[in-house]
Amino acid sequence: MNRPFRIYDSSTKKNLPWRCYKIFQNAHIGALIQARWAKVGTTLEVIDTEGGAFGQYKRGVNGITFTKLKETA
Repeated sequence: MNRPFRIYDSSTKKNLPWRCYKIFQNAHIGALIQARWAKVGTTLEVIDTEGGAFGQYKRGVNGITFTKLKETA
């Protein structure tokens, strides 16, 4: 089964285990859920298997900030 979208933790420089998605929107929902439970200052990115980053979620004290990095193909 092909699952090209992953969630990448930029602080540890690793992909999150078991966070592989086939659908682009589900990857963003998964990243938002993971960011909600992460420590303050954690940055999570939605990437594809080629390493391109689509969006970035940063956990802050009062919320989560989203930064759009590029569009889907």
